[in-house]
Amino acid sequence: MSAIGSVDWAFLEFFFGDHGKITVAVIALLLTTISLLIATLKYLAARMAKKERDDARKERDEARISLQRQLRKVQEQEEVLAATAAELTKKTTSLSLTAAIQHDQEAALKEREQKLGEVRSAFVGQEHDLWCLHKARPPSGQNYYNARMAQRQRQKPVILVANLKGGVGKSTLVANLAAYFKESGKRVLVIDGDYQGSLSNMLLAAEEYDRASPEINRVLEPGSTTTAFKSACYRFQRRLAGSMIVASSYALAAMENRLMIEYLLGDDRRYDDGRYRLANHLLSEDVGDTFDVALIDAPPRLTAATINAFCASTHLLVPTVYDKTSAEAVGTFLNGVRTLKSALNTQIDLLGVVGTLTHRQDSLVPREQNARNMAKDQVASVWGPDFHVFERHIPRRSAIAEAAGGDIAFYRDETVRGLFAALGAEIAGRLWPQPAAEPPRPPRVQQTPRAAASEPAHPVG
Repeated sequence: MSAIGSVDWAFLEFFFGDHGKITVAVIALLLTTISLLIATLKYLAARMAKKERDDARKERDEARISLQRQLRKVQEQEEVLAATAAELTKKTTSLSLTAAIQHDQEAALKEREQKLGEVRSAFVGQEHDLWCLHKARPPSGQNYYNARMAQRQRQKPVILVANLKGGVGKSTLVANLAAYFKESGKRVLVIDGDYQGSLSNMLLAAEEYDRASPEINRVLEPGSTTTAFKSACYRFQRRLAGSMIVASSYALAAMENRLMIEYLLGDDRRYDDGRYRLANHLLSEDVGDTFDVALIDAPPRLTAATINAFCASTHLLVPTVYDKTSAEAVGTFLNGVRTLKSALNTQIDLLGVVGTLTHRQDSLVPREQNARNMAKDQVASVWGPDFHVFERHIPRRSAIAEAAGGDIAFYRDETVRGLFAALGAEIAGRLWPQPAAEPPRPPRVQQTPRAAASEPAHPVG
């Protein structure tokens, strides 16, 4: 339009002559039409460009939205893959753990089968071999145990009264020896290791105490402390005032079975060696300060309590009836004791063999004397020359039988008191041997003195 405005129309009219105005009008119309056409084309081009821009922007936005959707899908797929991978890892770990557990279970099963095989083999052999199945693990180590046992042997002896033959008067012997030692000024610790509880009933009846409870169970529990041991001791108030007892009852039998099974399967290794729990107490200073001499009554079986008593004892006293069967049984018993001594308690000594339930008070009838000689031969062949058979034997006395279960015969009958006092003195002479008296100096005259120095009591080897 600006181009049309700049045309000199007057000149054009003059130039074209008579038809100049018409020609100029036509030219002006043409130029106007062309300008309009150009403007229209520019407008249409601008509209098309705008539409293309809008379409491109729309496509871009749609592409962006589509891309975002794809990204979300990828993220979701990645999350699913991560969850799947975690689940696979978990399952793989679980499978590995299951395999490891199964392997451990198979190994444990094989070990248990091996142990059961060893147990079966042990039961096939001698009873004492069963308790030597596993290596000894004394409290605080072998050296400490040996040193403490040697010290106890000299200062505070622990006497195990045992025989695998029943009916030989073990409980009666322990009760009356406890009375003797108490009257001799000793603080006596009595331990009843027999689940029948005969000794407990006898001594507690003398206290007018109604019922014996299985206090020894607390002593033999895994992890039992010195405090538990002291609380398990009943302090006598009447006959044996100043002394103590760890009582027993039939509840001990069930515990002994459990202890034996734990030992045989090796389950007690988690705590300690179950054979030395009583020794652990008696070797402690706290418990050692409470007694001067200890007496342990054992059943006629190598039960868990018997083995604990054996491992805790410094001396062994073997009561026996003087007949052929019992005399032979002494040798069999001591043969097993030698095995146990070698494997579990090298410090224990044979205090001696004592005859019980004899027919006469002052001497033995011929068959009893023959049985005594047989017993001596049995002991010598098994134990060697270092043994002792006590001269004092304990006869059958109605006063002893009548007191059993209700009192201590030592306090009820003068004759019985004399019998056990004589035996107690002989035992004390072996436990605490006195030095020999110096022989008298010979007189100046040349004569041979007849008075010989008295021989010292034979100490325990």
